Amino acid sequence: YAYVNRKGLMMYRFAFDLPPSTNKMYMHTRHGIKLSDEARAYKEYTAIMARNQRESDEPLDGLLSVTYRFYGSRADVDNLLKVLQDSMNKVIWKDDSQIIELHAYMYRGETDDKRVEIEVKVL
Repeated sequence: YAYVNRKGLMMYRFAFDLPPSTNKMYMHTRHGIKLSDEARAYKEYTAIMARNQRESDEPLDGLLSVTYRFYGSRADVDNLLKVLQDSMNKVIWKDDSQIIELHAYMYRGETDDKRVEIEVKVL
């Protein structure tokens, strides 16, 4: 959902199932490296979910600050970020190069609701 924060900046919040680790994102084939079926399915899932959680189909433009909160994962945070940021290209933002500020938090405690929550601030 979208809202305006106290400083007048536009904010967007999203929630998704946890992504596969970067270690599971690519497959080696005799023709080189390609995206795994699991990663491809996750990218399709996040695109559908992001569009359902946003009023606009247009990707955000301009510089962005992004906060990730991972719940219930034991994976390395950098392995999760790569998959998510690539998945959001052309869906939430035009390209992840727009992100100039990044915050990531891991809540490793056991939970039945394993997920990632993403907050995007347009700067």
